[in-house]
Amino acid sequence: MIRYLRHNEIDKTRWDLCLEQSPNALVYACSWYLDSVCPNWEALVLDDYLAIMPLTGRKKFVFSYLFQPFFTQQLGVFSKLDITQELLEEFIQAIPTHFRYVEIQLNEHNQILNPAFKVKKSKNFLLNLNKPYPKLQKGFNDQAKRNLKKARKHELEIKSISYQDVVSFYRQHKGRVTSGVGEQDYTRLLHLLTQAWEKKKLISKGVFNSNGELVASGVFLVFRSRILFLLGTSSESGRESGAMHFLFDHLILQFAGHGMTFDFEGSENPGIARFYKSFGAEKVHYYRLKINRLPWIIRLLKS
Repeated sequence: MIRYLRHNEIDKTRWDLCLEQSPNALVYACSWYLDSVCPNWEALVLDDYLAIMPLTGRKKFVFSYLFQPFFTQQLGVFSKLDITQELLEEFIQAIPTHFRYVEIQLNEHNQILNPAFKVKKSKNFLLNLNKPYPKLQKGFNDQAKRNLKKARKHELEIKSISYQDVVSFYRQHKGRVTSGVGEQDYTRLLHLLTQAWEKKKLISKGVFNSNGELVASGVFLVFRSRILFLLGTSSESGRESGAMHFLFDHLILQFAGHGMTFDFEGSENPGIARFYKSFGAEKVHYYRLKINRLPWIIRLLKS
């Protein structure tokens, strides 16, 4: 039986154990991650934590709704059992009706085939790092190779820096064009990164030019067999010198041959998608689910 649990009813030890034993586990669904991005998250749980689904909700006016928190690409159903269409649909149908509007992103193993559900495909990009670096490098396209050559010419250097500096650099160079992310979201991001750092799951790197100037930076999460690119950007001079290609290449070299997967987190932006594909990453789909139970006059505005 699938039970709906309020936040204070969730056994987070059992929750995280279920996630650890789920083949499709992602760091986004860890209890500590959810606590950071959506502090009052709730859940659907099958029996004694055989399968789980986080419910990231909030309220607007008099309506409760489910949303996808910032810095959280995929959630949905995670399970020790095989995730069949029947199980997936049971979870979706068990979403409490007091959530009048649902717009969430399921994980790549939650493929909805039933046309009765309103879903939209989104793209992620993954690179399997099970090969030695020279073989992975052969999969780089001409764009990546040109930018890496440019980076070496500019004598770029990679150093570990604080995650606070990565966030500050991001806000300085990209924050203005990142729509909808407010001060509270950045506060939650810093809390999340603090948790990841304390759990030794965080890599925080900066790229410096020959004058010692920071020209690109990024934070990456390591969870099970995935290295996840969470946040990063470059300055204008960093873009001109191929700094982000240099940073990603550095991590691919570091983890090559270790049976890991590089998760680029995908993008619907064609330019960013081309950047990810330049490393030989493969496209993988996940699904956005929308359910509209709002009154008809409001439903028209949200359709």
